Amino acid sequence: METPKSLNKQLITQRANMVYVFPKQLVFLQSQAQRKTLLAGRAFGKTFLLLVCMGYFARMMPRAKFFLAGLTFAQLLNIVLVDMADAFAGLGWQEYDEKTGLGHYVAFKAPPSHWPKPYKSPKTWDRCISFITGFCLQLLSFEKPDANRGGNYDGGLIDESALFKEEWINTILMPMLYRANTMRFAGNYMHNSLYDFTSNPWHESGKWVFKTEELMKADPQKYFFLEGNCDDNPMLHKDYKKNQQAILSPLSFRIEVMNERIAKLPNCYYPSFNDERHVTANVFAYDQNDSGVWVPTLSDYNPSKPLEISFDFNANICSAVVCQESAKELRIINAPYSKQADKDRTLVETLVYKICSLYSGHGKKEVFLYGDAYGKSKSANSKTTLYEQATQVFRDAKWKVFDRVIKFNPDHVDKFNLIDKILLENTDQYPRVRINQNTCKALIISIQNSPIEPGFEKDKGSEESSIAQEFATHLSDCFDYILYAKYSAAGRKRKGKAGEIRFLGS
Repeated sequence: METPKSLNKQLITQRANMVYVFPKQLVFLQSQAQRKTLLAGRAFGKTFLLLVCMGYFARMMPRAKFFLAGLTFAQLLNIVLVDMADAFAGLGWQEYDEKTGLGHYVAFKAPPSHWPKPYKSPKTWDRCISFITGFCLQLLSFEKPDANRGGNYDGGLIDESALFKEEWINTILMPMLYRANTMRFAGNYMHNSLYDFTSNPWHESGKWVFKTEELMKADPQKYFFLEGNCDDNPMLHKDYKKNQQAILSPLSFRIEVMNERIAKLPNCYYPSFNDERHVTANVFAYDQNDSGVWVPTLSDYNPSKPLEISFDFNANICSAVVCQESAKELRIINAPYSKQADKDRTLVETLVYKICSLYSGHGKKEVFLYGDAYGKSKSANSKTTLYEQATQVFRDAKWKVFDRVIKFNPDHVDKFNLIDKILLENTDQYPRVRINQNTCKALIISIQNSPIEPGFEKDKGSEESSIAQEFATHLSDCFDYILYAKYSAAGRKRKGKAGEIRFLGS
C-alpha cells in the first residue's frame, strides 16, 4: 500500500509534467524538506518555479495561509506576479470572473463570499491572493520590516532572499511559523515549510543563504539546497547564453547567469560601510487605483527640491551619483553612467542628457554640481572644460546650475578619515547616508570592491582591468567627492555659523 508521502510525490510529478518543468526543477519540487533554498542564475526559471510551488500549496493545503515575502512590494508586483496567470493556467487555475462565477483565484480583494476562508483569515485582503480551496497567500514587503511582525502562517515563500537580512528571517519570518494549525495539517510535509529563491548574493549581508547548504549536510530530511544556472534549462533558446555573454560584463555574466560565488574584497577603502545600514529598499509608496491595481511611486525622491549631482570623468566611462538631502539624511537616489557617447555628443554630454531625460518631470529644476576638480581643466583637443559641457546641457534643458566643485582634490588621508566618520554614524555633526538599493546597484558594488593602499589611497587597479567599469572605483569616487565637498572644512562656504553644517533639505 502506498503511503501519503509517496502519493504526494507522484501527484507532484504528474502536475509538474503538466507545467513542463525540467529535471532539475522537478528535483526541487519532489524534495519533502520543510526548509528549501534554490540558488540559481538568470533563465533557470526561479520565478516560474516559485509560482508553481504557490499553485501546489493552494491545491494541497486547503484553508492554509502562506506568505510571499519580497524586499519591496514593487518587486513582487512587477517581477514575481507578472507571469502568475500563465503558471497557474498550467496547474488548472484560472482567475475568477465575477460575471460568470467561474474561476479559481482572486488577487488584491476579498474572495467570493461562498468560497471557504483560511483558518487564520487576514484582516484585510488588499495584499492577498485567495483561492477557491480557501488557501490564501499574503504578500509581505520588507521596506518596513517590523510592520510584518506578529502574524500566523502555515508556511512561506521568499523571492530574491539574498536581498534580505538574516535578522529578518530569524526574528520576523520564522517566529510566525510553527504556531498555527498544527493538528489540522498533521502529516502534511508542506506545513510550516519555508522556501526561498535567489540569485547569488552581491553583498556580504546576503551570504546567509548558503547556510541551508550547510544545514542539509547535517539533516537532509529537513533541509534542501539546490544550485542551478541556464545550462540546466533544456527549453532555453540555444543562443541565450552567448547573447548574455556578449551583452553583460564578465563579472555580471559569471554571477548573474552562471551563478558563480564571489568573495569579499579584503582591505576595503570603506571599513565602516555596512550595506545593512547604508543601503535601503524602503523607497516606494503605494496606492491602489480605481481598478484595484497597485501603483508604486518612489518615496526617497522629492521633485520639489534641488538635485545634487557628483561627477567622475574618464575616457571609458562617465559616472554620477544623484543625491537629495532631507532631515539630515543624504539620500543617494540614482547612480547613472555612460560608457559610449551618442552621435555628435561627448561622453559627458551623453551622460547629462541621460540625467535630464530621467528627471524631465522634475519640479524644482535646480542642480548643484560636485565632482572631480580635474574636470575644470581644458584638455588639449577641447575648447571647453568637462564641467562647462555638463553645465551647457543642463542649461539648455532649462535647469539652473550651481557650481559646488572644490578647487583641488583633497589629501588621501583627510578624505578617508572624513568619509569613515560619516559612515560610522556616531555623531549628529554629519548626515546619515542612505543609498537606494533598487537604482544604485553599481555604486554599492563599486564601494564594496574598492581596496585601500598603505597610504590611505584608494587602489584604482580596477579602472585598468577587464572588470566592467561601472563596478570599478569610478562611482565610488563620485560618492567621495560629494561627501568631502559638502562636509569637510574645505567645503564650508555654504554653511551658516562657523563650524555649523546647514542641510539643503532641512
